[in-house]
Amino acid sequence: MLLFLLLGCAPPNRSILTHDGDEALDCAALKAKFDFAAKLGENASSRRRHIRALSTEKQCVTPPKISILIGMSKTFN
Repeated sequence: MLLFLLLGCAPPNRSILTHDGDEALDCAALKAKFDFAAKLGENASSRRRHIRALSTEKQCVTPPKISILIGMSKTFN
């Protein structure tokens, strides 16, 4: 019973995948952290999801990658 009372008063557990100061980072720093998070192995998806949520909250917009390929062929008989 005492254990339940102590757990109820404990501060919320922050995941090791969130770092202090993440909220203060600008868009460029969040992008760098997002790219680095790919190297975390099994924890990569959770860390990247957290960083993506922060980027969305800060309205960081990445330019879309658009690739247009126009081909034309003409046959002379």
